[in-house]
Amino acid sequence: MPIRTNGGVFDQQILTGSLSHWVICGADFSGAVNSYGKPVPNSAAEIIFRNIEEHATIDIMNPNDCNLSFALEEGRSIWDEISLTVMVQSLGTDVGVDHINCAVCTVKQVPYVWGCGTGGATTFLALTDTPDTYAGAANYVVTVNPTATGLIFTPVGITSNAFSFVAVPTQPTIGAIGSDTLTVIPGSNVIITTDALTKSLTISSTAGTDYIPVPQGTLLAFSTKYFVISTGTVHLPQGFGSGRPAGTSVVVTKPNSFTIYVTTTGPNDIISTDLGSDTTIEFDATQECIFVFEPPFTWNLQIGSSL
Repeated sequence: MPIRTNGGVFDQQILTGSLSHWVICGADFSGAVNSYGKPVPNSAAEIIFRNIEEHATIDIMNPNDCNLSFALEEGRSIWDEISLTVMVQSLGTDVGVDHINCAVCTVKQVPYVWGCGTGGATTFLALTDTPDTYAGAANYVVTVNPTATGLIFTPVGITSNAFSFVAVPTQPTIGAIGSDTLTVIPGSNVIITTDALTKSLTISSTAGTDYIPVPQGTLLAFSTKYFVISTGTVHLPQGFGSGRPAGTSVVVTKPNSFTIYVTTTGPNDIISTDLGSDTTIEFDATQECIFVFEPPFTWNLQIGSSL
């Protein structure tokens, strides 16, 4: 069987008979051919072709750095896209002497195009500098992105849906343009503070910080460590309906001689302890209390060292 080492399998080749044309995408198969243009025994491409030949006749095959292309005699093949993809992916993640990850490969049947060269994109979405899907872009227009490196979809009348930044060292600002919605979701140890008066939003982190000293009566926040400086009651944030993931915590400690009470604020929230569940616990030990949230409404009390 002839093996081409340059270009696509359908480039500059005269094909006769009833052939179907195929491409295996997702890996670099150029290791199947050595520097002399000879096939490399037990390469991933050779293993794939051996499996294909059990149920088909291959007329042309071309391992290259972009894909693995080949042509089958239609009258001597039972393969389709699904069965070929299943077969290739079933070979695993380390195939042949060139160690190809076949588990991520897909097989596509493609039309024969004379002299297609290195191009081949036949749709807008197939280009490398355009969006991958039309989803959510109905009635949008195509515009050049802010860095002039590609194309994007934007609502009619809006020049860009990208975010703008103020140069360092000033504080960066992020704004949604037009009718776009900007959603900021805090992760672990991240606090988002909004100020309706100044229309500002502050993002800060508690990761690696010390305990925050607070008086009694304080409403605590998620993912924060507190040192309560006076006897009294502090309040856990509302867990029920907050949308917080399991494992989000609040940490509380205090001076050794003080007694504080930690209570829930959510309408259905409870604190679960080894002695049962309640909406308030008394904290007079010398250790810290760790309250770990378990959706939808349970705060699991853990006792740890206050080091």
